[in-house]
Amino acid sequence: MALITRKEAAEKMGVTIHAVYMAIKQGRLTAIKDNQGKVVINSDTMLDEWSRKSQPRPTKKIEHKTYKTSQSETDYPEYGESKARTEHLKAELLELERKEKEKSLVAVDEVNNAWQKIITNTRNKMLGVASKAQQRLPDLDTSAVDCIDDIVREALEELSVA
Repeated sequence: MALITRKEAAEKMGVTIHAVYMAIKQGRLTAIKDNQGKVVINSDTMLDEWSRKSQPRPTKKIEHKTYKTSQSETDYPEYGESKARTEHLKAELLELERKEKEKSLVAVDEVNNAWQKIITNTRNKMLGVASKAQQRLPDLDTSAVDCIDDIVREALEELSVA
């Protein structure tokens, strides 16, 4: 019985670490703790268990807009067709502007900046857990504080890979 980490299991199955965590949480994959208390997975039965208990997700079909092209001998579209395309595109632009003003549409940069602030703040708070525990629990020895710090750093590292 070869025991591997959740990260190694994800790499071996070609899925994300998050997918492995969710499979364990939902009971679709069995995880055990080794002698050191680390969560590991039996690599011998992992693929069989994964395929038996997991159902493939249906993929969403994306429909693309198509425009009727001119069948004339020239490469230029007919005037009516060209005007219709222009009006259609203008209407789409106006719709986007309206949604932006109603605040139902947000710029990608704004979302990225907001998420970056949230993630950075969360990471900083998580890295401070060990020192706060030491301050609030003065009887806590240094090895326990180091263990807490290691656990937090390991969790943050696993999240950064996903």
